[in-house]
Amino acid sequence: MGDTAASFSVSDYLVFTASLAISFGIGVYQWWRSRGRGTDDFLMGGGKMSPFPVALSLLAGIVSAISILGNSSEMYYYGSQLWMNVFGVMLGATLTALLIMPIIYPLKLISIYQILEVRWKSPLLRKLVTVTQVGNIFIFLGIAMYAPSLAISSITPIPTNVSIIVLAVICSLYASLGGAKAVVYTDTFQTFVMFAGVIVVIIQGCAEVGGGTNSWNIDDQHGRIEFFNMDPSPLERHTFMTTLILGTYFGLNTYGSSQVQFQRWGSVGTLRESYMVMVASVVCLVVMWSLINYAGLVVFSVYADCDPLTAGYIEKPDQILVYFVVDKLGYLPGVPGLFVAAVYSGVLSSVSSSLNAIAAMIWTDLLQPTKRFANTSEAKAKNITVAISMVSGIGAMVIGILAGSMGGLVQVSYAISGAIAGPIAGLVLTAILCPWVKSLSATLGMLCGLLFNMWIVVGNFLYAPPPTKLPLSTEGCPDANFTTTAAEATTFLPLTTTSVDPHHDSSDVFPLYLLSYCLFGAIGLLTSLVMSTVFSCFFGFTQLSDVPEKAVNKTCLRFFHWLKPEKPYLL
Repeated sequence: MGDTAASFSVSDYLVFTASLAISFGIGVYQWWRSRGRGTDDFLMGGGKMSPFPVALSLLAGIVSAISILGNSSEMYYYGSQLWMNVFGVMLGATLTALLIMPIIYPLKLISIYQILEVRWKSPLLRKLVTVTQVGNIFIFLGIAMYAPSLAISSITPIPTNVSIIVLAVICSLYASLGGAKAVVYTDTFQTFVMFAGVIVVIIQGCAEVGGGTNSWNIDDQHGRIEFFNMDPSPLERHTFMTTLILGTYFGLNTYGSSQVQFQRWGSVGTLRESYMVMVASVVCLVVMWSLINYAGLVVFSVYADCDPLTAGYIEKPDQILVYFVVDKLGYLPGVPGLFVAAVYSGVLSSVSSSLNAIAAMIWTDLLQPTKRFANTSEAKAKNITVAISMVSGIGAMVIGILAGSMGGLVQVSYAISGAIAGPIAGLVLTAILCPWVKSLSATLGMLCGLLFNMWIVVGNFLYAPPPTKLPLSTEGCPDANFTTTAAEATTFLPLTTTSVDPHHDSSDVFPLYLLSYCLFGAIGLLTSLVMSTVFSCFFGFTQLSDVPEKAVNKTCLRFFHWLKPEKPYLL
């Protein structure tokens, strides 16, 4: 992006540094207040946290810097159809509130995967899922730090690797020192910073083109406005159906089976407050994503006649929002710094929440059940969880640095990360909704979902052609340097998995490899859920007396009682 780094002034550095200092200060303050408290306070905030900051923390843990940079880029280059996933998210969150929260919350768990041992009395299955999910989170953490660091390095002199190290150190320190409370209250602050950064972009963009109405009309004229593409084909990248499925899966997985988010809604005093957290978080998420999406459309209206990517002003689609800030807001001292702080806040909130979740899973699911740590004192246990959080931050930093050298593999890494979460969500739902399923059948069902998902995701990456960008123009560029064309440009963000050959003919590609990426998570969830019951037909159903009533849905349990299988049924 040329000399844009020079646009980052002293005032920008002050705003940016102040944001980081406040986040770190909150962590130190919470550490000071929580001295002498145990692991429950460190991991779950003592179970009596205030709903409002917890709701904002839940939001901040979901809206990462990848959302800020990636969703806006998606709207700019591919149109607004993805926006419809917010309806699916509301549906998925509602299903979580109806099916999962009434079972999980009363158990007062620290790790959500303890439900697997409560349900099936299988420590092995619980550990298998925990190890898989920890690996999944580490993949996410690496990309969550690398992607925005690469974009930010284009407007500041800060090298990408230095940015990753700074992020990892700050997150590790305040998440490790202050625990869940530090994460929640820093997330609350960072949420406001993210809102401010995105709103500034929208205001300036609308002013550039003569108002919001003119901006929307320009987007519509250039084919960016599309909400109800009712094409039923699952091969179409974005339709109303595929984005609705994506949002529903996202809501179920993120709110219902993710340790990161469970530690938020499970940390308040009552189930009613937990529902309040969920509702407030979903409303704020819809608003935040809508603002980010709208920001992408507004930026397109500004550059409708001179696309910076095609003109060679930027190298990757995900840099478009960053370029706009420097190009149109650089004259306002401190505003570029505010935007960089907003992007960093997205990283800090996601990474710190994930580090806290990793500490909870490793301690609760892997270490504490062993003989060596079974009788560990509260003080020592807390020190262990602090150490786990710190070491996890270092591990995430290493993965983030390695991500820069993997090139196109970053895309497939993120796709694989998404493929892992679906089968795990399916397993959690199986535990709650299928009282007739034994642990062996549940394990095999999850493994089937995992292997099937990995197969189609890797096949999609290797053989499916890349998506086609909507028309772009450079007619209004005064001195375009056409070194990069829209067809040649690729992105490392997880909006799609694309083939390395843009001219690949898809006519001979196996149809499953051409499925919309929006369906991958739902496919893994349903495969795990359905195959567990299929395997039960071969390996036998659970005896009624072996089903812990507190761990399963009451309606499903009544249905199972109605079936009354007195002994395992074998084919």
